Amino acid sequence: MSPSRLPLMETADNNATSSPASALDNSRRRSGRVVRAPQKFSPEPQNDNLSSKRKRGPDRDGEDAENESPVEDEDEELSDPDDDNDEVDEPTSRSKKSKPKQKSRPKKPAAKRAKVNGTAPADAPPASLAPAVKLPNRPKKTARVAIAHPDGDGLYADVFGSGDSSDDVAAHWFQRYQEDDAKALTEIINCVLLSAGCDQQLTEDDIRDPDNSANRLSELEDAYQQTSISDYPLISRAKSSKNFRELLIGFFESLISVLHQTDVLYTDEDLLDNIQRWVGIMSSSSLRPFRHTATTVGLAILTSLIEVTKQLDERITKSNQALQAESNRRSKNKNLVENTRRALEAANRNREFIDGKVKDLFDIVFVHRYRDIDPKIRAECVEALGTWICTLPTVYMSPEYLRYLGWLLSDVSVSTRLEVLKQLARVLKRDAEKLAHFIDRFRPRLVEMATKDSDVSVRVAAIGVVDILRASGMLEPEEVDSVSKLLFDSEPRIRKAVVGFFSALVQELIDNKIDEIGGSEALEEVFGEEEEDDYDSLRKDWINIKALAENLAVYDAQLDDEQDEIRHGLDVAADVVNANMPDSRIALATQVLYEKIPEITNWQILAGYLLFDHSTSAKSRQSSKTNSIEAATKKAVAPDSREEAILLEVLAAAVKESFVPSTEHDRHKKRTGRLDTDAQDDAGMKLAALIPRLLNKFGSQPAMAATVLRLEHFLDLEVFQQLRQNSATYDKLLDEITTQFNRHVDQGLLNEAAAAFIHARQYEELEELTDNKLAVLWDNSLNSLRSIDKICELSARGNLDRATLTELSQTLMKISKLVTISDCVDVLETPGTSTDSDQPVIKILTGIVHRGLLTESNEELDDPEDEIVAFAIKSCLFYFMWKVRRLRSIVESNEDIPDGDVDQLVVLRKDFVTNLIQTFSSRGFNDDLRLFAVGVACDLCGLFVFLRPIVQDPQASQYRKLRPLLEEMPPALITQEIIPIFDAAERAYAKRAKKQLNDPVDDDDPLDDELPPEDDEDEELTEQERFAAELKAEKILCELTGKLVLAILAKTIDHTGPDAGKLRKRLNRNKTKLGNNYRDIVAYLDEDHLRELRGGKKKPTIKAKGKEAAKKPALSAELVIEDDDDENLRVDDPFEEPEPEPEEGTVEDLRRRELLEDPIEDDSDEERPAGGEPMEDDEVIGD
Repeated sequence: MSPSRLPLMETADNNATSSPASALDNSRRRSGRVVRAPQKFSPEPQNDNLSSKRKRGPDRDGEDAENESPVEDEDEELSDPDDDNDEVDEPTSRSKKSKPKQKSRPKKPAAKRAKVNGTAPADAPPASLAPAVKLPNRPKKTARVAIAHPDGDGLYADVFGSGDSSDDVAAHWFQRYQEDDAKALTEIINCVLLSAGCDQQLTEDDIRDPDNSANRLSELEDAYQQTSISDYPLISRAKSSKNFRELLIGFFESLISVLHQTDVLYTDEDLLDNIQRWVGIMSSSSLRPFRHTATTVGLAILTSLIEVTKQLDERITKSNQALQAESNRRSKNKNLVENTRRALEAANRNREFIDGKVKDLFDIVFVHRYRDIDPKIRAECVEALGTWICTLPTVYMSPEYLRYLGWLLSDVSVSTRLEVLKQLARVLKRDAEKLAHFIDRFRPRLVEMATKDSDVSVRVAAIGVVDILRASGMLEPEEVDSVSKLLFDSEPRIRKAVVGFFSALVQELIDNKIDEIGGSEALEEVFGEEEEDDYDSLRKDWINIKALAENLAVYDAQLDDEQDEIRHGLDVAADVVNANMPDSRIALATQVLYEKIPEITNWQILAGYLLFDHSTSAKSRQSSKTNSIEAATKKAVAPDSREEAILLEVLAAAVKESFVPSTEHDRHKKRTGRLDTDAQDDAGMKLAALIPRLLNKFGSQPAMAATVLRLEHFLDLEVFQQLRQNSATYDKLLDEITTQFNRHVDQGLLNEAAAAFIHARQYEELEELTDNKLAVLWDNSLNSLRSIDKICELSARGNLDRATLTELSQTLMKISKLVTISDCVDVLETPGTSTDSDQPVIKILTGIVHRGLLTESNEELDDPEDEIVAFAIKSCLFYFMWKVRRLRSIVESNEDIPDGDVDQLVVLRKDFVTNLIQTFSSRGFNDDLRLFAVGVACDLCGLFVFLRPIVQDPQASQYRKLRPLLEEMPPALITQEIIPIFDAAERAYAKRAKKQLNDPVDDDDPLDDELPPEDDEDEELTEQERFAAELKAEKILCELTGKLVLAILAKTIDHTGPDAGKLRKRLNRNKTKLGNNYRDIVAYLDEDHLRELRGGKKKPTIKAKGKEAAKKPALSAELVIEDDDDENLRVDDPFEEPEPEPEEGTVEDLRRRELLEDPIEDDSDEERPAGGEPMEDDEVIGD
């Protein structure tokens, strides 16, 4: 493609309207050619407009606004004079009148395109007078299908307003053409002009003067440009324009058909020549409405001519056959032979004539417009080419024409690429085997589009085309693999699109396995009609499951090899926040395969396959042949360990799809696998019975056992509340879950088991049953903890060996899970029965937190020590959360609280806070435990804030003893610990994200804190690893900031003392420098923002992407920076009177100082996909 485009690019600056000075001279020189024009037009308003029009400079300010783009000068279609000359030369070469004149046109192309409007032949129809005079006052965006003429007659009205069919309109026009050919031809060209939104009209004199056609069109262009109309019928979204394109194309196709049937197409060559001339000139116009409309008309004429060519070819073929048959007869009819020969000769002449016209029009319109700057025009060319290939494959299914489709696969416009793929799909479905050369050349590009294109819709369409190539056996094995792996793509539409491709591969493997076993007939003979409910014995459809597992395993392994998982150390606090893990790639694939593969839809078949013992010998049958077939089948379906793990994930996802609706499917589409209520209850009972069996088989492997435990989450436990028998089934299931909790120390499995217990406790009848199981788990864990407590002092760091540390860590991990399930206050406050360990467990846990005090580093034991402290901190935090829940209930009931209980709680809280402070203050840099301890300290102080109004209430004197629970964190921590910790986290993220921070203000103390240790491996990290490290640093900063913001709002920190307000000010210093997430968090420190939230306005979430979330926090982004030094005054400001003078830092002041610019820009960016001109401008710029 490049050799044909380079010469055009070299002359990009020499466009048809780039010389206004010469255009003006020529317009004046030509202005006397039509002397009768002043009789028809008002010269004063037109000349005034035109004189101002002619003042535009070389930047072409007067051109159509849609053509203005930074890259237009580089676009060869609109700027190369040879294009326009060629387009005009070729149509006029067939007209005897125009041959001598057209040869001189290339010498002054600019002059012929600058004709001044304001003159017209005297015999122009009166109907055109009013629109021409009113043209400058025409409102913007008035492209309509409404009739342009007041009287509502003419061809344009017949085509778009009469309601008659295109064939009838063409037939009526043909009658008028027989009466007055010049007038009828004028109607045709004027119809095209009106279709482009131009009310100016041509006259019969213009049609009879082909030498002046280019100049006349220039006049029309100039008049049109002055109207400033930005819309035209072909692109208008008005309801009246809905079927405009179809009617326009339909008329010209019917017109060519009528001319062909009446032979006028061949007897009156000037008719098609004249239409071709005007359409060709308009298709090279610099005005998009003219160019687009003429291209559409030219392509419609071409399509109809190609259809005529097809009819002529069929006529020639039939005539040849009839002539051959008649000539071979002994008693041949000479008259018939002669008539047939004459008809054949006429058809050949007509075919040759049409062939010439098609070639001319193809060279004039398609060759230049397929690379037009407007993607809509390029897409129309592609659509037309696809139609031609399908209509006349003997001509157009050749490299000469197919190459255009291949070239446009790399078009910058999404709509054009989509149209190319659509047409390729049409062509390849019919004759893929005939396009081997084309496919070999462009197949890599098609696969690349399917796997890597920036637009999802293009990828979906490309997958459909590639699937056609797969069905034809034209893909290489590595290309099949690359497309199949899209089943695991992150984009749902891509996963759905590739389901058919993947399912076909699975079916191919199934067929191969059946052939290896002995064929489908042999299998039918052995297995016959299988019982639907028999899932535990060998089944024929297990072959399908095995094939599915093999394919999933192969592509899953390939992705594992390609994507080395990045593991960055969150070892200590990895499970502090049990965020929902995203679905695995196998689960995502299963969601889209659910309705396509019956063995996934009927998950009980899959469960039976997994429970079957594939290692035992098959039961003997009646004949040796039967035994051999059955043995071969059993061997063929036996899974390996990786396939079993994958199929367990498939089972979990299939059960979820069956019991819980998924967003992966069309909500309006009937889900074939969805069960009614009774069937779902029955399926739930069967699943509850299957889970213990699955755990019995796969329970030894933590990862697989966790997958099985996940199945419990989808059960509707109301079924098990109704009958004692059902409760017994669930009791057995809980026993298995309890066994797994005791058996393993894998965090993933423990999370799933804890979620199962929480699920069970939501139902009143099952709560007692569940609590009994939990009591057993508590006893085991606490006994293990006390056994270690008896042998050493757990509050002192460094007195345990590695084996004991591991045992203690595992115990504390399970306790940290159990405290999240139910109220654990009584369990943790119960004293021990042994003299060696008689204190309550909560005392032991708060003592273990003291092990976080780091006095001397030990590289070998520091990690397990910190892990123990992290689990103890989490357990203590949940204890206080449950305790506060009880305390709130007591206060709301106005009950009394024993003094002993209050004293015990105050001491526990004080000890816990003290140990947390020692933990994070003894560390020189921000490791995970230090950050975790700071966050928990903030959370703990905030838990008791609800007591503040109660303690201060004079009528509630019995609760004043709770005042110590409201104690703030020591004020000295702000400058000595909190700010240095925050500063280190801030600088760590800024370094990772390459962000420039603001300098400290004058009243900030110089900070002396240590930075985290330098990572020497940073330079060796891959791009993906660097990005992951940046995300982790941002997560650390935002989580820490969120904890501090909540503590500040709760007035448990930074509220009193000499440094009050300093932390708030420090958090705001770089709020505009550290990204939207950080900015949105800090925005909650803004009093105005909080008042807006309390006033009922939309509440933005911290990480929301929506318009309000991005907008509201930013409204107050600079607030605290300006007013922190006088915070009390700021809080007391009367916001009821903001109009006279905006208070510094208020929302109004921010708007006045234009500090809201960034969020507004974000909003507009998010709203852009709604469509409109900005999107179109992007496409032009991209071209």
